[in-house]
Amino acid sequence: MEIDFSLSQLVYPELKTTYRLNYTGSTNFHIWKTKLGFVLVDNRVEYVLTRPLPDKQADPEAHQKFLDDDFTARHIILGSLDDALIISFKHQETAKSLMDALTSYFTKPSMSKRMTLLRRYVTHKMSDDTSAQEHVLTMINLAMDLKMEGVEIPDELQAVFLMNSLPDSWQDSMFGMIMNIDKDEKGLSLRNVIDKVRTTGSWKEIFRARDRDEVKSNSGSSSRSFKFRGKCYGCGEVGHRQADCPYE
Repeated sequence: MEIDFSLSQLVYPELKTTYRLNYTGSTNFHIWKTKLGFVLVDNRVEYVLTRPLPDKQADPEAHQKFLDDDFTARHIILGSLDDALIISFKHQETAKSLMDALTSYFTKPSMSKRMTLLRRYVTHKMSDDTSAQEHVLTMINLAMDLKMEGVEIPDELQAVFLMNSLPDSWQDSMFGMIMNIDKDEKGLSLRNVIDKVRTTGSWKEIFRARDRDEVKSNSGSSSRSFKFRGKCYGCGEVGHRQADCPYE
């Protein structure tokens, strides 16, 4: 039996829970507004945000329908806000005035919002269980959030922040990456550093998988196979020889 979910049934539960709009800025306002638009369109009430209220005397039926749809749209919007925002914006009497007030608050340049986003960007650190690809995307998104607030981070500075955000467990790899970047004609370009981080992350995942396989294969054996424990002369990372170095 096929279950045909409407767009509202698919999107709105997320807007009321994990993607609820809040003062902290953890939810991207522009994405929230786009998803909310899907729900308003699906409920056929999006027009109240752009059209004027019909004249009651000229068309009482259209006038009443607009009021009913405006009531629905306003409560759909309120339902996707956290409690603090509801308290602050519930006095807006129409869906349009509510959306305009939210848009003004979340898109108008604010020093406090800029400082919060900048602090989050500068202090963000990659965890050991996060993939390099995921971490790179996170840093790019944080930089984009700042740009939307009027603070554009130059590409070379983004490259420096990306390198600085790598975990302590990458220290041995950092030496090889820095040497490689310094020798590369592309230098400290953001694209070059991103490529180096992704490549290093991929090799680390391969090495970790290989080590796990070796542990499994040796777990039932009394004899222990030899594993190189020294440092690579090329990059300085422990666990492989220069001949096996992924950076050479």
